[in-house]
Amino acid sequence: MKKLVLLLFVIISLQISAQELRLKKGVVVDGIKVSDSLPQSFSLFLPSNFNKAKKWPVMFIVDYNDKEKQVIRLLANTAEREGYILAASNNLKDTLSISKNILAFTKTYNAIVGMLPVNDSQVYISGFNAGGRLATTIPAFISNIDGVLSYNAAIGNIEIINVDKPYQYVGIVSSSNYNYMAMLNNKTILNRLKFPNQLFIVDDAKEWPNQNSIDKAFSIFKLSAMAKGNVTKDTTYVTETLTAVTNEINNLVAANKLKKAKDLVDQSIVVYKPFKNIEALKDKSNELRKNKIYKSLKRAENNVFFKEQSLKDDFNYYIEEDAYTYNFNNLGWWAHQIDEINKFKNSTNQEQQKMGHRLHSYLVALTDDFTDANLAEKNIDYDALSFLYMLKTIVAPEAYEAYLTIISLSAKNDDFGTSIFYLEELLKNGYTNADKLYDLEFTTLLKITPEYNQLIEKYLKKGRYILKE
Repeated sequence: MKKLVLLLFVIISLQISAQELRLKKGVVVDGIKVSDSLPQSFSLFLPSNFNKAKKWPVMFIVDYNDKEKQVIRLLANTAEREGYILAASNNLKDTLSISKNILAFTKTYNAIVGMLPVNDSQVYISGFNAGGRLATTIPAFISNIDGVLSYNAAIGNIEIINVDKPYQYVGIVSSSNYNYMAMLNNKTILNRLKFPNQLFIVDDAKEWPNQNSIDKAFSIFKLSAMAKGNVTKDTTYVTETLTAVTNEINNLVAANKLKKAKDLVDQSIVVYKPFKNIEALKDKSNELRKNKIYKSLKRAENNVFFKEQSLKDDFNYYIEEDAYTYNFNNLGWWAHQIDEINKFKNSTNQEQQKMGHRLHSYLVALTDDFTDANLAEKNIDYDALSFLYMLKTIVAPEAYEAYLTIISLSAKNDDFGTSIFYLEELLKNGYTNADKLYDLEFTTLLKITPEYNQLIEKYLKKGRYILKE
């Protein structure tokens, strides 16, 4: 009898839980377990008009380290309007291998398609920044993906793309992001493979794409589904979106943003060819291609691309050379490179400005990649690690953790002079957490020295061990 009561209680609890899940529409629900027997969980957004009587498109979100909920909220307005389910695994980590992250994603994927009425012909993945590389890798392992949205992230491995099972790729990239050239190269390769792709270039240098870019991506997916016959053709929608695109092209031309106008025209030719007569768009493309201003803009960009690639090659060579030969004397050369990059960023030439921002973000990412690779080794090279953290303070002066790590590692080696130097540099750059300065690993002796305390007192008025005269 007790077992029967317990069984009924479990059944009722599950029914209540399922009912609560059904009722939570129009909001992000977090921490839903993929199954009772597994610890993994996911976040979910259902549009307000969701019901189980029809099948729904779904957008799976790939992001790391608890940022997936932020991305869901970013996409929620568009998903609400377009009628999309949004889902994101809570267990993806940038410290995990690709295979383990794909396994975690697959568990969320299986849970969603098993739980909800998903349209098998409208399954999409989006990944922003580092998550974008993983998002572009997943279709090689899950074949029925219909589209991938990637922001500021080149395709993880273009060699594993299956041209026999194409999906609609949509890239969004800032012209100031270090992945800009790589994503342009991706587009060239995908075009050569006749693989469906669109690339939107934005001026914003932000962590997340703007709402207009997100709306465009969802529109491309919808039009692609119509062209394939996966959803009913909506002639009104096609006409309205083409009108909006045409107006945007005209506005770009009026503002002399001819390179962006030409890109949008060429993409629109591909997108609307299944639905509309595109002769007017072809004529506009030819007109822009022959325009002297357009030619000048393309030439200016190509010129900086050559210089940019040359500098990136230098950075790649010297960071490895310096880190693993412990060439601390070359930190001055790196500081000079940052000075030169800042000159580009402050140039009156727009293409040089963008190149400066791309080079700076590239150097930060390159330093992080080498640091992560070192930390992943079984036997960590602490001298190389110290160099890389010192370099990080040069390329990203507000990356406070780098200073803290140097202070700690130097104190471990009884190199208090280096610790004191980086403590002052840290405080000069606005660091304010005095408690953490007294809680760093390996600093038991360092933190009671007069020099250490005097600096904390000077900048924060919180020196703990000050000798009173």
